[in-house]
Amino acid sequence: MEKEKLFETLVRWNYWGKRSLEDFRSRDVFTEILPFIDEPFPIVLIGIRRSGKSSLLSLVMRHLIHRGVSPGQLLLINFEEPLFSSHLSIEFLEQLIAIYREKINPDKKIFFFLDEIQNLPDWEKWIRREADLKEHKIFLTGSSAKLLSSEISSLLTGRYYSFVVNPLSFREFLDWQKIPFDTEIEITENKSLIRRSFSDYIEWGGFPETVLSDSNDKKHKILHQYFDDILFRDIVMRYQIRDVKLLQSIAEYYMTNLASLHSFNRIKNIFATSLDNVRRYSTFLEESQLIFFLNKFSFKLSEQQRANRKGYVADTGIRNTISFTFTKDIGKLVENCVASQLKYRSNDLYYFGNGSECDFIVKQSGKFIPIQITHSDLSDAKLKNREYQGLIAAMMQLNQKTGLLLTDDLDREERIEDFFIQIKPVWKFLLKSDQLNLL
Repeated sequence: MEKEKLFETLVRWNYWGKRSLEDFRSRDVFTEILPFIDEPFPIVLIGIRRSGKSSLLSLVMRHLIHRGVSPGQLLLINFEEPLFSSHLSIEFLEQLIAIYREKINPDKKIFFFLDEIQNLPDWEKWIRREADLKEHKIFLTGSSAKLLSSEISSLLTGRYYSFVVNPLSFREFLDWQKIPFDTEIEITENKSLIRRSFSDYIEWGGFPETVLSDSNDKKHKILHQYFDDILFRDIVMRYQIRDVKLLQSIAEYYMTNLASLHSFNRIKNIFATSLDNVRRYSTFLEESQLIFFLNKFSFKLSEQQRANRKGYVADTGIRNTISFTFTKDIGKLVENCVASQLKYRSNDLYYFGNGSECDFIVKQSGKFIPIQITHSDLSDAKLKNREYQGLIAAMMQLNQKTGLLLTDDLDREERIEDFFIQIKPVWKFLLKSDQLNLL
């Protein structure tokens, strides 16, 4: 490709060109990134497609410019640029950098912003070299959990900082809607509005573009497009999938049956395919971050690995748009929201099943805390006993005297024999800045 054409493309993408420095809305993860901006190692943003990674790069750029960094020192390269697609290689990257050096920044430090890096073959070698030299600052984004976790960790061996970028949390959703919730007074004054917003949140999810859209028809189209992009661009094209229909069917199955236990053998029988296909396609869907799984809680690793896993989706909005279901599944949608938030804060998250069931076991300060979620009417003694039974069974196995029960609107504490149960509204629980400060 001609040098001038490449330069025109760089100008179009970068803030030293025609593109303005937009006033993107802030995210909680941005405050987590800030302390590491001056560290020499690369910063990696990992997240499902369209979760806001590119906007976070823009927030970092704006922060650097406000601190006095020249816009000419910022180089953004989007590896999903159509004009680049047939040329992507380390040599092509070096060519882009050479053009940028010639035209914009001959000798000053460069702040690299490399968007969707997984599209660049052998990118790891280039990043490893630059990380070792420590001459420039590198920010990376990618949409593959495998690519930017196991693969990069083995190559950079601790020479990077990674951050997960999810669709908006419920806190961020309210913040973008300009609904105050920081104090107990604000929560009380805005309770009805917050609860109504929670219903919208579990219906449409937290992808930034859908949150900002005021048309339900447009939201549907956006979420359908996201689903197609994730399947075809992050899975089919990368792994050269031939049976696209099977991949789509398995994805729709997981999304329809969210917050449920899954057996590869059962899925194999449903779709009349091989066990290897189910395993492979499930792994690809997980790596794309469209779905995620929780293992069964056990102190024995072998038991965890043998048991069926419990499946959730990255965003309830995309699930509601894609899934084949004729009911609202409110209880499972709420459980999915809690699972997403807990997973964001802790890698030690499980489900409990030992005769009785408890939705989550999460590790906090060296202890395992059981959490149960219910939409049952707890004034009904039978339903109340069922919900308490699973929670108390988990507490007994964990030798833990305290548990958490998340409900639609109850807010109180109960003691049952030696067990202490905190009962909280699920929407209020999700307003905590740190969901792991549970009890």
